[in-house]
Amino acid sequence: MKRIFIGLLLIVSITFTYAQKSKISSALNYVTSGQLDKAKEAIEAAAVHEKSKDLPRMFYAKGKVLQAVGETDNEEFMNLYEDPLVQAYNFYMEAIERDEKGKMEKLINLAMPLLANDFISLGITKFQEGDFEKALEAFEYNLEIGKMPFYGGAIDTSIIFNAGLSAYNAKINDKAIEHFTKVKDLEYGDFTLYILLKNTYIAEDDSASALVVLQEGFEKYPENESLLIELINFYLMQGGEDAAQQALDYIAMAKEKDSDNASFYHAEGILYDKMGDVEKSIVSYEEALKLNPDYFDSNYNLGAHYFNRGVNKVNECNEILDNVEYDKCKTEADEIFKVALPYMEKAHELNSTDKSTMETLKLLYYRMQMMDKHDAMDQKLRDVQ
Repeated sequence: MKRIFIGLLLIVSITFTYAQKSKISSALNYVTSGQLDKAKEAIEAAAVHEKSKDLPRMFYAKGKVLQAVGETDNEEFMNLYEDPLVQAYNFYMEAIERDEKGKMEKLINLAMPLLANDFISLGITKFQEGDFEKALEAFEYNLEIGKMPFYGGAIDTSIIFNAGLSAYNAKINDKAIEHFTKVKDLEYGDFTLYILLKNTYIAEDDSASALVVLQEGFEKYPENESLLIELINFYLMQGGEDAAQQALDYIAMAKEKDSDNASFYHAEGILYDKMGDVEKSIVSYEEALKLNPDYFDSNYNLGAHYFNRGVNKVNECNEILDNVEYDKCKTEADEIFKVALPYMEKAHELNSTDKSTMETLKLLYYRMQMMDKHDAMDQKLRDVQ
């Protein structure tokens, strides 16, 4: 009688273990039939039972359930799990780690390329939604799958670039630099890659690396005007005469490519200003205005030059004791202010809310005793403050 009882216990135990294993098969079958709620119920039961929770096949099956949830467009099932594709990847990896006999390898190798595509789709969706951190995460999981042996070492440079662009938009600068540098080294992308990488280095206050990248880009794309302008602007932001001279060299190249571009002459004027060569800066600004009379910055800078020159002349006059010589000097100062006036008035016409222009005009009108215009400008300034 005791033997029969023990035998019955053994039968019950085997049957129950088999039942838990059948939950795994049921979960996979439910995935195939699209019944993801039932698939989740079945696999969660297997995932907690002592006899099945550590089986490699359970981890593989849960990965399949999670992947199916990540792929579905059925709103009833979309929220069954949080971050289902990431969880699917982790469960597949766990299945491989536990699968000492290699029984799951072929099945997971079949699932992984599809999961890689799922991560691309997720990355694109998240990027379009403006969730750049999630987009970066998705693209990086795709890249991790791409390192697996069954891919044979193939590298998808477009995904690396997308990961870099996601990191760039998310302001995760170390990741942006990592991915952009990799695609640069793989010679993928165009001139914009170098500009993006430069911007990232600037955000990290690494101007030395930013300059190196710009120079690399210009060497690779010597005919590209955007890179040339980036180089010019980079040097414009730097201090020191050496930087200004380097920028002038690049501007000379730019003018050879596009001699009708007023911005090059304006930039040249700024550089001469930085170098203290006022006369050359005036010539450059005047050249810019010949090409584009409505260039606000060149009009303003020329007006400021002549205004400052007039102020310096007035200070010089104030040192003169002889009345005749003083009057002569004052007349010369007034003539300089007259030269400044049309440039400042044009600048105000082009940008009627710029306070610096308005304040300079107010002083000019007062200096030249144009009191109606002075009072009108004074009131305008009060109105915008």
